[in-house]
Amino acid sequence: MNATELREMEDLLRDAIRSAGLDWLLDELDTAIATGVAEEKLLQRRRGASTEEYEALAVAEMGTDTFHRSLKRGATVVVTTRPMSSQERTELHLDALRRLVLELPQIEAESLKTMGSEGDRHRAPVHNVRFVPDEELTGRRDQTHELAARLPEDTRVRLQGLFHEVREEINQ
Repeated sequence: MNATELREMEDLLRDAIRSAGLDWLLDELDTAIATGVAEEKLLQRRRGASTEEYEALAVAEMGTDTFHRSLKRGATVVVTTRPMSSQERTELHLDALRRLVLELPQIEAESLKTMGSEGDRHRAPVHNVRFVPDEELTGRRDQTHELAARLPEDTRVRLQGLFHEVREEINQ
């Protein structure tokens, strides 16, 4: 996908999230986008420079041997951030929806199974799990969310396939 198509896809995903009443999710996504992507850089004195000139090299792009030699010569590892690319922003939105639609119900089901009181007369039965945001949050984000509907297995598998197909399309 080119940058324009990625932006259109991101807008569609944002509209879907907003229309589902999940403004709190958009707030979280916007915070992650504003934070950017953390990258480790190696800050070292520029070779052959007569003054205090430094260069920052991406750790991910250098070999292990080069990295360790640079550290021995006095280089320092620093963490910087960069803005997310259109592709990264679109993938972030898609992943958030996938987690909400597919993973959260699984977490709820596993939690209910773990907290089940079958055979334990001293514990009250647990019937649902409530997802509540942090106490500091205010406004629309402080809504409590319960998962009311369980997806049938065939629907869940079909949705997993659709999320995978969209992810592949984004990566082209």
